[in-house]
Amino acid sequence: MNLTTLFLVFAKFGCISFGGGFVLVPILIAEMVEKRQVISMEVFGNLVSIAQVTPGPIGINSATYIGYLQGGIPGGVIASLGLIFPSLVLGPLAFYSIARWKDSLLVSGMLKGIRPASLALVFFAMFLFMGMSVFTAQIPFHALIDLVKTGSASIPADFRISWGGLGICAAVMLLMWKTKLSSTALILLSAAAGALLCR
Repeated sequence: MNLTTLFLVFAKFGCISFGGGFVLVPILIAEMVEKRQVISMEVFGNLVSIAQVTPGPIGINSATYIGYLQGGIPGGVIASLGLIFPSLVLGPLAFYSIARWKDSLLVSGMLKGIRPASLALVFFAMFLFMGMSVFTAQIPFHALIDLVKTGSASIPADFRISWGGLGICAAVMLLMWKTKLSSTALILLSAAAGALLCR
């Protein structure tokens, strides 16, 4: 991708990232992994994992990394600017509009419609990461749809539960609930546990 394409693609992502960075995960996968094949699914999973330790949300880290892969340092800068540009332009407009139209049934209905759609994208991201961490093979998305429609689906032959991955996931959830450990500490602890359990 050239610099103009990088800017426009990430500006498009910036316009539709309601609900935070994890809402972008399925959109980034569809565009960068499946359509453009800029990075592999495994590399994208590693990128998201590392992005949890580094400063900044997942969206900006992804933009910087993918932009760098495509165009070096200028590509990283341009892709990052593309992602934040819509917020700089649309943010003040949105605040003004919401304050002005806060009693509008149309605006409140639109916001109520965006929330469940954002939640669905977060759940979709969760299933994708389960396929990269808790299971030994990903279940193709069409197989999940078949499972919902017919009650049966074609599961990959190498599909198994990674007990180490499941244990780390459960332990982190418990620690998040019971302690005040930072997310960085939890990720570093998980990295150490993964080195021991998930090789």
